[in-house]
Amino acid sequence: MAHSNNNRIQHYCLLTLWWEIRYGDCISNALNRGFTPSMINNGNKLYEMKVQIGKKSTLIFRDSFNLMPMSLASLVPAFGLDVEDKPYFPHLANRPDNYGKEIFPSPSDYLADGMMPEKRRAFDKWYEENNKKSFLLDEELAAYCTNDVEILMAALIAFRREFLEVTKRGAGQRAASAKAHGGIDVLREAMTIASACMRHFRTNHLKEHHLGLVPERDYDNTDNQSKLALKFLNWYATENNVNIQTAYSDGGEKKIGSYRVDGWIEGQHLAIEVNGCAWHGCSRCYPHDNTILPNGKSAGKQRELDKKRMDFIKQQNINIEVYWECDIKNMLSGNKQMKRSFNNYMDGGAIDIRSCFFGGRTGPLKLFYAPSQGEKISYYDVTSLYPYINVTTKYPIGHPKVHIFNNDVRWTKPSDNKFELAILKVFVIPPTTIDIPVLPMKLDDDDRLLFTLCAACARKYPTGEVLNNYSCSHTEQQRGWVSTCTSLELNAALEEGYIVTKLFRVLEFTAFDNKLFQPYISEFMAQKIHSSGFDGSIKGNEEKEEKFIKECKEMFGINIDRSKMVVNKGKRTQAKLMLNNLCMSLDFNLGAKKYFYISGGRFSLRNFGLSQSLVTDDLAETAAIKMIHQSTSPALMSLSLVFFFSDTSKRRTGSKSTTALTLVIVSLWTTSAARIHLLRAMQKVVRTPGCSLLYTDTDSLIFSHPEDVCPLQLGPHLGEFTDEYPAHDIMEFCCGGSKQYGLKLQRKEQPEAEPEYVLKVRGMTLNWDVVENQGLRYQTFKEKVLKFGKTGDFDPIIIKYPNTIRPSIKLGSVFSQPSFKSYKPIVCKGIVNPSTLSVLNFGYINNPTRPRISPPL
Repeated sequence: MAHSNNNRIQHYCLLTLWWEIRYGDCISNALNRGFTPSMINNGNKLYEMKVQIGKKSTLIFRDSFNLMPMSLASLVPAFGLDVEDKPYFPHLANRPDNYGKEIFPSPSDYLADGMMPEKRRAFDKWYEENNKKSFLLDEELAAYCTNDVEILMAALIAFRREFLEVTKRGAGQRAASAKAHGGIDVLREAMTIASACMRHFRTNHLKEHHLGLVPERDYDNTDNQSKLALKFLNWYATENNVNIQTAYSDGGEKKIGSYRVDGWIEGQHLAIEVNGCAWHGCSRCYPHDNTILPNGKSAGKQRELDKKRMDFIKQQNINIEVYWECDIKNMLSGNKQMKRSFNNYMDGGAIDIRSCFFGGRTGPLKLFYAPSQGEKISYYDVTSLYPYINVTTKYPIGHPKVHIFNNDVRWTKPSDNKFELAILKVFVIPPTTIDIPVLPMKLDDDDRLLFTLCAACARKYPTGEVLNNYSCSHTEQQRGWVSTCTSLELNAALEEGYIVTKLFRVLEFTAFDNKLFQPYISEFMAQKIHSSGFDGSIKGNEEKEEKFIKECKEMFGINIDRSKMVVNKGKRTQAKLMLNNLCMSLDFNLGAKKYFYISGGRFSLRNFGLSQSLVTDDLAETAAIKMIHQSTSPALMSLSLVFFFSDTSKRRTGSKSTTALTLVIVSLWTTSAARIHLLRAMQKVVRTPGCSLLYTDTDSLIFSHPEDVCPLQLGPHLGEFTDEYPAHDIMEFCCGGSKQYGLKLQRKEQPEAEPEYVLKVRGMTLNWDVVENQGLRYQTFKEKVLKFGKTGDFDPIIIKYPNTIRPSIKLGSVFSQPSFKSYKPIVCKGIVNPSTLSVLNFGYINNPTRPRISPPL
């Protein structure tokens, strides 16, 4: 498709998710023809490639999978397309020696073992009926490729048409403008579904001057300094009984000429520098001068700049001590007192807003459970959790007031916290007797999202442990930690017995909007409901239908028109995409990189990151040329000089980025409120007699309860629960850690039938070959989990994937090769009790005289 803009012609080429296979050819062909493509990518995931053709024409390649994240085969039913379904094709038979011949492909030619079990069963049936038919590869290949194009074209047309229609507005119908709007051309104006959602929200729903674009670390206006440097300088000051001026001191870091130093001891006229090895090019860790560092400079160039800096400081008659990151780590390994000082360091400095941004609560509370007589296991999921939070939550708007306290306090109840809408940095001590921990936390250099009752235990067991008589013995101060949290979660924690003993800083918001996303969510929920039709449980019952329509209006402001309750798969798919992807676009990163090939030398690409949820397509603000190491790739041999990137973050000497603007506060407020919603459901379960939690996963719960008593109620609306397996009884639950669990199911209407099994393991494709031939199925999964839970030992299951696609922008090619993955249980967010297979919270106290029950709701 072509688009004309000010006499410039832009041609858009949208490819399928198999773009990852085809872009190597696109890049090679562009280079061989003398064109210089520019690209936006995240590692090997390419979002866009532009090729300038002459002065007035641009060819733009985009991946349609980023707009419609589903396979080509799934597009047909999703949009109700009048196109032939995607056929099976023997890819391994597509060889030159088979062209012009009649062949009879085997199941292995169709990569049948790599199919998911359900698809494999359907394939086996199809193959049995068709394997004797003649197969002319030339004709079938042409038909297969034509079918690909027909599916993609029909889906893009349907998606574009629906998007134009839903985003069109008449005069006076937009939040920030009285002008009419003809609708958003999603194929031209967005490269991801998240950016499309944000463009519609900004264009039609967001009021003018309403949301603050937050300079991520600029509210406190402090100097950047690593935590390693702060911890080291704190230890150094204590060890040598001196006062050190740091970034957190009044006036910030000591300035010497145009330079700043990490630490300054006034009485000794001594400067202290703590150098990160990767950022300053440690000669031991990065001995080669041409090694490219994360800041884009070569190690040799960085060492030259640092020497110039050191020479200037010494010329001012200043003593200077330099400590390298690797040296400090070596010191830590042999100095227990120093390590204790690092662990106990209390960071009371500026609020790093992202340290308040956490995901969902995920993990097991039990490794195995089979219900006894009179019990059952239920798996409930929250309906549209994030849209529900968006439409019901009071959001802070504008910019906050910055409060710096560093005061000792003792908050024991929500009323002690006078900041209703705020992000607070506090030292918090969790209670010892609580059933469900409230506050999330992460340790330094630790990716685990923990809900712990003891920071010291969490540090002590970085990979969890299997222990029979575990009981925390740490003091209150050792159990506590510095928490950066929302007032929502802090108040919920204070309700449950948490104590705040130190108040460092607060970002207080004085304005709010309790309907920020209500129009957007209501619009697409109405579209989803209309295009789905009435649920089968109420369809045809006019009284129930009217009740449902009334509840939608009263609870969420969703206007349902009975005359529009007609099934439309295309509209429903589009509505679901718009509902589920708005949150992705709220936390966007404008510090993304845009890449160019430039002629002049033989160099390969160096990949820098791009946020998955990019919401602007105009990335070029400043450019910097970077020399990259030499390439041996044949596809890139024609390149002549360098590869460079454009960076939207404007960096000035001695200052932080002022354009790394995000809506991260809105995003973190959403996830915070979502965790509280799940917390309330968890509390209902554990505080109902006879009920126990087995597993949680962001917006779902697996729990056991008496057959006649269920603590949670099902419902059809946003934020209410749905039963994931209403037609089955769950006979067994088994879990080997976060995002890995299995269920043994029995159909309620067929109690004599063979049981069914569900197995989910994050990061592993459980295809036919893996399940049937390589042995990773529910039964073997259960064996591994039980052995691990009782002994702490495990024998990993090694899985081979024979045909893994490996695209490479650096090499300009795509190839397939075998890959291997290892399955093993891992429970790193608590302590496994081998006697009960329960997962105990870090901080659990084995004291039967003090039951672990929180105050009642």
